[in-house]
Amino acid sequence: MSTTGIKDVAKHAGVSWATVTRVINKKGYVSDKTRKRVQESINTLGYTPNRMAKALKSNRTGIIANVLPLSTENPFYTSVSEALRDAAIQFDYQILPLYHQSEPRLEEKLINELTGNMAEGIIFTAAVKSRPKVIRKIIDKHIPVIMIERPLSMSGTDKIILDEFRGSSIAASHFIERGHHSLGAMVLKKDHERFEGFKQTLEKNGLILQDRNIIGITGDCTVEKGYEAMKKLIEKRGKYPTGCFIPSDVLLLGALQYLYSVKLRVPENISLIGYDNTFSAHCCPPITTIAIPFNKIGHTTISLFRERQEQQRNSDKTVRLSPFLLDRASVLDIRNRKASRKK
Repeated sequence: MSTTGIKDVAKHAGVSWATVTRVINKKGYVSDKTRKRVQESINTLGYTPNRMAKALKSNRTGIIANVLPLSTENPFYTSVSEALRDAAIQFDYQILPLYHQSEPRLEEKLINELTGNMAEGIIFTAAVKSRPKVIRKIIDKHIPVIMIERPLSMSGTDKIILDEFRGSSIAASHFIERGHHSLGAMVLKKDHERFEGFKQTLEKNGLILQDRNIIGITGDCTVEKGYEAMKKLIEKRGKYPTGCFIPSDVLLLGALQYLYSVKLRVPENISLIGYDNTFSAHCCPPITTIAIPFNKIGHTTISLFRERQEQQRNSDKTVRLSPFLLDRASVLDIRNRKASRKK
């Protein structure tokens, strides 16, 4: 461990320790020439600011806890965490992941310890496992609480909601624009809006999803569930649909495995649209997807935190972010095919 301190840097750079402190904290005036000389001394000596010592003096740690599920299979949570990290570091904050592992009492214990000694804020990603009364105690300590994607209905918190209805509606419109009338869909019981937007957009355009082409999925998304869901869709009696909406890229991986096993090609035999843009770009072929704006989630969350922490905002805010389509040509345009048949 380095024992280099601020006074060592000051001596090496030929400036006062107060000047070094201003450079490190990015507060107060320092000429560009002096700032450069101090930074060169910091790099030469390998000086690393002691965050905990700084916290003792300022009563600030710069640490924000991010409570999220421990998932080795679904990269959605990792993508959100990385977006938070990238946004936070710009303002000298650090994101500390806290995995709840579906154990509410463990999560509550860790949260209580963190908010008592270290964390300046708590960000919940996806399902909140802690009891409302535990979160209320955090809020009463004037610690900012932000919930992403599936927030609890409680005051004193800021919320970021993904417009899942709009996202799945965009997917339906993309299929319709390319002439698809016979469509299938996988349905996540926990994210029903991803299905409702798809279904209602089809109905507005005079199309009905046949019950046999709707495959329900319970619990967490896994590759195996995607495989089995696509198998059910293809093996149903009658002709399988020309396209299928898959509400998670993890499920998409399994669906593609099954299609490969029965020698069905995308998009020649069946068109696909995925959701969240975590794996779809790396598939073979690359798959059109409804992308989640992870960068916006990160920047918006940190902005909400800073408004609470630094600007002392007390009113609650809810921000709704919209997914968007990334077209990778996995939806075949069959309009010309239909026109040629009519001739």
